[in-house]
Amino acid sequence: MYVSARKITAANGRMEDATAFATMLTQRINEKLGSDLGLAVEVGGDPNVLWLNGRWDSLGDFQKFNEGFYADPQLVAAAAITDSVASVTSDQINRMHRAPGDRNAYAVVSRGRIQMENFISAMAFMEELAELATSVGGVETGIALPVTGDRYEAIFVQFAASMQELQDLDEKLFASEDYLAMFAKASQYMESRFDSVFAQRII
Repeated sequence: MYVSARKITAANGRMEDATAFATMLTQRINEKLGSDLGLAVEVGGDPNVLWLNGRWDSLGDFQKFNEGFYADPQLVAAAAITDSVASVTSDQINRMHRAPGDRNAYAVVSRGRIQMENFISAMAFMEELAELATSVGGVETGIALPVTGDRYEAIFVQFAASMQELQDLDEKLFASEDYLAMFAKASQYMESRFDSVFAQRII
């Protein structure tokens, strides 16, 4: 499975307008093209950012969606209107190396970076870490690897019904001696960077 992620940044003071318009447009796109795009805002991150996400069984499916979108003049024209309230600041395509659970109201997205010289070993380490996190926390931990962008980035994804559930999950993991021991090995495979943000689902 593949995930497309489009970062949309609202113009200064226009986040409410950008969110309303992006919600309407995303719903319209899903209705016309039969897609299942999701829209989310960051919580505890950039207050002016929206994320438009799509899940695709193959890149061929994503290509077909894009072709359908650009062949529809009404959708293209509607998307162009967003320039007055927001701008697209980045696009990324990721391959799901390990699938997370079903979408929920909230997600925590954590990003790290693999050491170039230990890339192959790091893949096995991340898989083992995700399996342990799933076992200890009771929530499926997904791993996404970029197809475009920084190819050494690693993205971990977990879904929950609330921010408190995400925090409870975090506390459960770091109360586990097994998880702490595994996490301590990360410096052998990963750079010393690990950023997390909550995402609140709108659609």
